[in-house]
Amino acid sequence: MHRAYKLRIYPNQAQKELLDKTFGCCRFLYNKMLEERKQVYKELKDDKDSLYNYKYNTENKYKQEYPFLKEVDSKALQSEWRHLKSAYDNFFRNLKKGIKKGFPKFKSKKNRQSYTTFNVNENCKIDFNNKKLKLPKIKTWIKYRDSRVFVEDIKHITVSKTKSGKYFASILIELESNISPKQVLEEDKIIGFDMSASKFLITKEFALSNPRFYRKEEADLQRLHREVSRKKKGSNNRNRARIKLARLYEKVENRKRDWVHKITRLLSEHFDCVILEDLNLKGMQRFNSGLSKSVSLDFSWNQFVTILKYKMEQRGKRLILVDRFFPSSKLCSKCGYKNKTLTLQDRKWICPKCKKWHDRDVNASINIRKEGLKILKQDNITIVNINNHSAVGTTVEAFGEDVRLSFREQFSVKNESIAL
Repeated sequence: MHRAYKLRIYPNQAQKELLDKTFGCCRFLYNKMLEERKQVYKELKDDKDSLYNYKYNTENKYKQEYPFLKEVDSKALQSEWRHLKSAYDNFFRNLKKGIKKGFPKFKSKKNRQSYTTFNVNENCKIDFNNKKLKLPKIKTWIKYRDSRVFVEDIKHITVSKTKSGKYFASILIELESNISPKQVLEEDKIIGFDMSASKFLITKEFALSNPRFYRKEEADLQRLHREVSRKKKGSNNRNRARIKLARLYEKVENRKRDWVHKITRLLSEHFDCVILEDLNLKGMQRFNSGLSKSVSLDFSWNQFVTILKYKMEQRGKRLILVDRFFPSSKLCSKCGYKNKTLTLQDRKWICPKCKKWHDRDVNASINIRKEGLKILKQDNITIVNINNHSAVGTTVEAFGEDVRLSFREQFSVKNESIAL
């Protein structure tokens, strides 16, 4: 199992110059290799054998042609070839799935800058006592600020620079993990959530509110965007305005990421299995509505699911994603009747068959949980009812009140700013 520690580093002026030079050389090499691949494909696309057997230039070949590449870390240049190969592999993997997107693009100096270097012969070191980090090609140690400590060897380090000019180092280590996925789950520790733009996550007992981090700063973001556009391109005034805008974007992103880490940790601690719906975010973002802004900017649904997944797996627990075409909102959670006439504007409805009154989101969360229990049964997972001391393999109507109330109380104490 791998784990990364991201540290804020504080290089001096000489160190900044060398880091910036490394960013530029890595970006230059990546773009040159991508340009070569595009040119070769254009010339040999009709000759498949020659195209597949073509030997592309390595970073050593480019070093001979461009001597300034020798001034930076060689491992960082080698990693650019790996990144380009990975980008092409992902593109062709998507093509096999019928997804025509993800072709490698040229890197721009206007975006986030980064490079990756590997630990070879202890050329990457960290001094926890003096809070200093040693990177290849940089003769002096770089100061950092962080209190975390680890004893494992460093695999590689990714150094990055944000648009606002902050430097970070992400240190990857390898851990031995003996945790295996649980094959027996407690019934009252299995929970299903429905995603809502206004409430974020909803279940039968409580709702987790949408923090709206982006919308709270949207007016200031629009104002700063106008200030940047009014400044002359290339001027110092424009650069200062750009940094102000970048800092506000980072503030929104940092708040959002901090909130996501807190809520995912609590979910992974309290529940053995979390069941969510696999949402079609691209489809939602096609419409100019509040829903698209919520799932992509306010709480970043993909980021939430990704972080929750690895935190559940680290504890041997499970995250189940129900198929996006499952009609969770249209099914009556009591009798199973499917209301085909239900629209997105219908937030409450009455089942024509059993006359059960439904809140749309709560009803959907119950159906998502039921469908998740079916998936667990298909995967031969045993669901244990602690109260009855029996194992069940079918869907269950009952909810564990104690676990959910405990989660609600703890979450509200640690996050008083987020209503439940």
